[in-house]
Amino acid sequence: MTLEELIIRLETEKEWREKDIRFFHNLQEKMEKQNDKERLRRSIIGMFYAHIEGFVGFSFNLYAESINDLNLKCKDVKPAIAVATLNNEFIALKNKDRKNDLFKRPFPDDTKLHQRCREMDFYSSFNDVQNKKVKIPRGYISTESNIGPDVLRKILYQMGMDHNILKEIDNDLLSLLNKRNDISHGKNKDGVKDDDYNKSKECYTLIFNRISTLITNSFSNECFLADK
Repeated sequence: MTLEELIIRLETEKEWREKDIRFFHNLQEKMEKQNDKERLRRSIIGMFYAHIEGFVGFSFNLYAESINDLNLKCKDVKPAIAVATLNNEFIALKNKDRKNDLFKRPFPDDTKLHQRCREMDFYSSFNDVQNKKVKIPRGYISTESNIGPDVLRKILYQMGMDHNILKEIDNDLLSLLNKRNDISHGKNKDGVKDDDYNKSKECYTLIFNRISTLITNSFSNECFLADK
């Protein structure tokens, strides 16, 4: 995938989500009664958050897909990218049911021994591991259906990025998450006033733009490479 293709896919994803929000925003704008506006905004707040969560998941998975398409080897990329590629190998390494053929009969319950055997097998294939083609598994990146500052930092770290690079949007994202939760859990049954609504809309726009810029710049500057 080229940088241009990545940008087009990001913008296409961004556009349909913004169009969806714009429809409901315009709908509440046309309402004559303030109470009706404020009541509809409760649903729009939920949509802001849902679209942020969806866009974050899409963007980072697109970034992973773009890296996969470059035919790089694990030795060429940052440790986080290599670890993502080796996800299945690490799962197998910790699989207590996977026992060494030589010892599984005389020592079937010797967990330490079988762990050592799995570690030796992994180390023996180290050169193969280093030369393995980078292929981040689909679904490796997850928003956990609850995207907030901490989950976002975890995603950044897992993709080899500075986990504090989006720190300036922490407060906005947390505020929107709390508003969504208060509404969906019935803690807040009131309509959404003008000031709160406008702040939430600005937060939505800011986060979309920052995520788009981060993904584009990270791919353009090859931030996934080991020497970057």
